Amino acid sequence: MIKEHLEKLKKYLFFISLFFLVLTFLHILYNYIYFDSKNVAVKWWTISEWIVWDVSHFNPLIPSSDYNKYIIWILYRSLVKYDVDEKKIVWDLANCDISNLSNIECFLESNIYWSNWEPINIQDIIATYNILKTTDTNPVIKSLISETTFEEKKNSIVFKSSKKDINILNIFFQPILPKQVIDNLWIADLTKPFYPSLESIYSWKYKVASVKEDKNLWIMEVIMDKNDKYNNNDILVDKIIFKFFKNSTYLIRNKDLINIFNDEQNLIWKSVPRLASHYYTLPKYTSIFINEWNVTSKSLRNFILNKIDKDKLINVLWLEKYKPVTNPYLTDFIIDKDIENKNIESIMESNWYYKKPVLAKLILWEQEESLISTWSIDDKVSQKEPTIDEIELKENSKLNYIISWLDKKYSFISSDDILLKWDPNWENPDAVYINDYKLKWFSKWDDYFYYRLKEETYETIKEWKNEYNIYFEKKWKKTLKDSLLVYYYNDKTKLDSVKEEFYKSFIKKPEIITESTKTEKPVIDPVIKAKLDAIDDKFFYNKNIEKFSLKLMFIGWEKDLSVTADFIKKTLGEYWIDIQTEQINLTDLSKLVNSWNSSDSYDLMLAGINLGYFDYNIYPYFHSSQAKSGYNFANIKKLSLDLILEDINSNKLSQEKLKEMQETALNILKDEQIVKTLYTPINNLLVDKNIKNFSISDSLPSQVSRFNYLSKVYVNEKRNINYEKKWIIDFFEFLFKIITW
Repeated sequence: MIKEHLEKLKKYLFFISLFFLVLTFLHILYNYIYFDSKNVAVKWWTISEWIVWDVSHFNPLIPSSDYNKYIIWILYRSLVKYDVDEKKIVWDLANCDISNLSNIECFLESNIYWSNWEPINIQDIIATYNILKTTDTNPVIKSLISETTFEEKKNSIVFKSSKKDINILNIFFQPILPKQVIDNLWIADLTKPFYPSLESIYSWKYKVASVKEDKNLWIMEVIMDKNDKYNNNDILVDKIIFKFFKNSTYLIRNKDLINIFNDEQNLIWKSVPRLASHYYTLPKYTSIFINEWNVTSKSLRNFILNKIDKDKLINVLWLEKYKPVTNPYLTDFIIDKDIENKNIESIMESNWYYKKPVLAKLILWEQEESLISTWSIDDKVSQKEPTIDEIELKENSKLNYIISWLDKKYSFISSDDILLKWDPNWENPDAVYINDYKLKWFSKWDDYFYYRLKEETYETIKEWKNEYNIYFEKKWKKTLKDSLLVYYYNDKTKLDSVKEEFYKSFIKKPEIITESTKTEKPVIDPVIKAKLDAIDDKFFYNKNIEKFSLKLMFIGWEKDLSVTADFIKKTLGEYWIDIQTEQINLTDLSKLVNSWNSSDSYDLMLAGINLGYFDYNIYPYFHSSQAKSGYNFANIKKLSLDLILEDINSNKLSQEKLKEMQETALNILKDEQIVKTLYTPINNLLVDKNIKNFSISDSLPSQVSRFNYLSKVYVNEKRNINYEKKWIIDFFEFLFKIITW
């Protein structure tokens, strides 16, 4: 019995051993067969990208942004493209020599075709640029090529410009249209949207295959097929379906079906586990600019910028959605400056604005002084003999100044080239006149103004008595503010004689003030007192009882700009600085910078800045030439900064020199305290995890660059086995490698 059980056990063990032997052999064989195999993408399948947007206009001639530009870039080629892998501009339709920005020659590539198999030629390129130059189809491109000519050669085109400006390279990103299409367009149709058409001619990696509309879901589907006429088209996905949702509600309801969605408004964020988040930033950011013309005090500008805490602001907006920016070049250099004067009341008083208690004392004191003069003695001459210090400029003084607003109303001088100096006090006139002469170099809010007394050249003084009347002009009304007599003789003896006679005539016996010579002291003006009582204790006012208030304009309708404007208003309000916010659109901005009407002026400008492909080019925002007609919102005019920006714009600097000059420019901006860079949005691109081989850089030069990464993705893959090396001898070599490994 036992023997029978042992026999069965041996048999079972034998079969078990045989089973594992076969299993081991199959495992080894499997590993041998797939040892050097590779996963290869299957060039097929369809992916979809969902967009909350009206259907793209499909017109490559008119200005485009966001998804319009993105869609057009998929369909049309241009002279140059941006390579996200090499992080530089590369040639597309042409190879261009940009060593001389005023004379750029582009050589057309060979074997380039439209989707109808017609070759792309020089005439197509010239026709595209000519229509942009001679019409108002695209004002931005037109302004860039307004002084540019196009010279056609056999296989090249030469762009000649009078400007050596890196901005000229932006025109080479312009999508090119076929000449036959341009010739058949009416001028009135140039600025209209091109509806996606199956008959349209394209040149890039995809072409429009069909267009479907579902009015019930408010959705438009544009299906794009791979363009086989594009040479070496390495796209792995045959079709892309763009689904345009007019309303985000329908998109959110069907979010579980999404393949790709650029979640700019954070509609979905992390609510669908199947979608992987890929974060990236663009060379654009939000900045606050201080108008230097209106806010002249550097201490006040420093205080305002210092108190805007960008870290707190980002927490208010959305911590994960925004990244702080330290300077306009998007580098790590910090242009924020430590606050020089932390006492806002001191800063405001130096600008002739006061809190209510201080202002009340100043106004009431001046009111009383004025009223006293109505019941005091009529004879305004001093009751004591004036001293030499009161009436004479010291000849040995190192600073030859005669200063008004003091008791020194009479001066005796024996040499010319003397400088009269006045302090406009708190009145801040629009203009100043000395007699009938308007001072050329005086600007509103200047601490002092000057007038040179010189017999020759200026002819502003003559021998004998010279009377100088000082007038302030405000709102086109002139008011006499002060008078000064200067006796001038080259002959010192004659000067002493005139001075002695002046003393004798100047000194009078003081009049005895009696009760009969006084008039009843009037009551302080009740209107002024009522105004003082009515003002808010929190804010600052000048002696005209006008509240200090700054107008903050912000451009656009994005929620983050509105929140930022409210944050700035609340923050500065904590320091008793009143902020009035105003929202404007791009059309309003264009009118504002071109008209420069003082009534429409602003003190602070909150704007989104987009540096585009040339992130080292801040010329449009800080060069003097852009102060009135461009985007120099701070209205800064500084020659040293202009020269640096022009050199940076020349495209002739090495990377080391470029970095050095950028830091010099940033040090100037740090000193001037006219701008604070706040944040840049962090974009969230949601991609289905089933889509393989997708990755994205953490920073892109443009939204259109996203397609560079999508062009490499695929959905299906297969294993390729190299059967040429699968012989018996190769199998034993494989076993030997495993045993000896």
